[in-house]
Amino acid sequence: MGRGAVVFRLSGFWTSWRAVAAGIVLAAYACIGWPGQSLGHAGSRARGGTHLYVMLGFGDMSPGLSEFGTKARARGIPTTVGSYADWAGFAKEAIRQYKSGQLRSIMIVGHSLGGGAARAMAAELGRAGVPVKLLVTLDPVGEQRVSSNVRRSVNILPKGNETHFSVIAAHARELSRNVLGTAGRH
Repeated sequence: MGRGAVVFRLSGFWTSWRAVAAGIVLAAYACIGWPGQSLGHAGSRARGGTHLYVMLGFGDMSPGLSEFGTKARARGIPTTVGSYADWAGFAKEAIRQYKSGQLRSIMIVGHSLGGGAARAMAAELGRAGVPVKLLVTLDPVGEQRVSSNVRRSVNILPKGNETHFSVIAAHARELSRNVLGTAGRH
């Protein structure tokens, strides 16, 4: 380091102010994205785009559904994956973003208690005048009514040898076709 350099001690390491500033800038970009770049992670929202909300069942025991959310995100669909208990917060955020013009369409997928929560979220969006493009429930528990603001609803139930927990894997193609095939259409 040159003469007159400002030096900080961080976590046992000596570093210059330039290194600290660069770290802060990189951390900020990691949170909000690089200027002019639309990221496909849960925190990003493409202007006027589609957002997918995926709600897991009790104890997050929805085998394969988190991975489906990751797959959707990799395909460029901003996706939020969380517990069925988070539906009210998801609804509040979706309403805010829709009304501000950040979202044009909303898709919701839920399994088990997450399926009931997906229907409850859709109803909350309906009360706020926000349409839901697609609602997919996998062996839902809880709320059974589908609100009138839902443009398309798909309810997937176990068939034959399928169980409450194997229904996701058994219908992965159908789930992908409904969500990923619908994402580009408004």
